[in-house]
Amino acid sequence: MKCFRKHITFIVIFLIFPVFIYAQSILIWDNDNNSHFLDPEGAGYVGCEYGIQQALSTNGVSYSTVSNLPGDLSSYDVVFVTLGIYCVG
Repeated sequence: MKCFRKHITFIVIFLIFPVFIYAQSILIWDNDNNSHFLDPEGAGYVGCEYGIQQALSTNGVSYSTVSNLPGDLSSYDVVFVTLGIYCVG
């Protein structure tokens, strides 16, 4: 699972890296109803936005995280949306 998560993060970063070069403003909309999971790498219980934030921070990209979607998104070049965890069970 840990390796899979790293591969997915790498693929996401690789596919959207050109966007980061030109992006001026990035928004992470934390719309996951306070969903948390235990981070297998030891960070404890973290929100669904944690992986996106870590990937952006690791690459030196600044971002804003909000829990309420702003009415006007025209000032953002990139918007990431977290929708939570769905568990079949």
